[in-house]
Amino acid sequence: MEQDASQFDFSFWPASTSWLVGNCFPNETRPFWYWVKSPAFPIGIIVLFPPENPQGIDPRLTMRRLLGQLHVPVECCFSWTLNGMIFESAAGTNPLLDQPLPPVLPGADPQIYITCEFPHVHQQAPIEQPSHIVMPQVLGRAVPIGMDREATPAEMELLVGIHGEWGSSLHLEADLLRQRKKITDLNGKLKTLNRDLNTDERTYSSSQDKKDWQDARRWLRDCQQKLARCLKDYDIGFTSAAGQRTWFEEAYENFVVPRKPFEGLEQAFRDFQIYHKSLQSLNNSMKGAIQFSMQNGEKRAQRVLNTIQAKVREGNAKKSFLGVITNS
Repeated sequence: MEQDASQFDFSFWPASTSWLVGNCFPNETRPFWYWVKSPAFPIGIIVLFPPENPQGIDPRLTMRRLLGQLHVPVECCFSWTLNGMIFESAAGTNPLLDQPLPPVLPGADPQIYITCEFPHVHQQAPIEQPSHIVMPQVLGRAVPIGMDREATPAEMELLVGIHGEWGSSLHLEADLLRQRKKITDLNGKLKTLNRDLNTDERTYSSSQDKKDWQDARRWLRDCQQKLARCLKDYDIGFTSAAGQRTWFEEAYENFVVPRKPFEGLEQAFRDFQIYHKSLQSLNNSMKGAIQFSMQNGEKRAQRVLNTIQAKVREGNAKKSFLGVITNS
């Protein structure tokens, strides 16, 4: 049963620590994976379809139906990101909500990002965790125990698979480092923009201009907080050295490189896959935060300032002209 929108408050949902399993349709085995409030995307839910049930093969599956299976009222979904494109829900009135989900485009991010919580938006009552959630297994932190024998063909396949996952993860980590620098630079720009109007700007701006500037400064603060969360997720989150990364690195160096089997190899392979997906989520979250902050923070503030500064130039020009007339 879908949650009543008037009783929905995503802020009370507990964050999951890994991928959970949902089902596309009642009484049918059509699974999908989802992650509630991941470190990389704390304001919503990430959805990913497994290879055996790829996205876009069933015309019955729409975004509205997917939200229903997640127990999220469609009116409380603010937007969703699909194939790298952002779509506004418009309080559940966007007709695209009822269109079949398209397949993943080549080279596009396969994950769907559903935004359920947004700056300046607050609901009222708490909601219990949906009853269909399957609690995930927590990744182990203990040092793997090796086996004193050669790897079987099946174990060798898993070791090779881990090697591939880790290699892809390292490429993502390099890109994450670049995104971190961009966030740091952008945060500096937003901090510089977030200032009081100077004397001339206050003199020549209208009351509406001043109101627009106060609103722009609120957006600047929201964007700075969003960027700060991304930096925190990168620096001390699950994918950092303070999180699980050290375990993966040690397991890779000690067992995968020399192709030595160890206890829990199958689970480790799944854990390396989750780590890879977590990096993808964090990377997309950081890129999204940069795009969001540039559009709604930097550019919004610059537009308002440009309007005010044009009035300052016009006012100063008139004052200079009147000064010339008066003195002549």
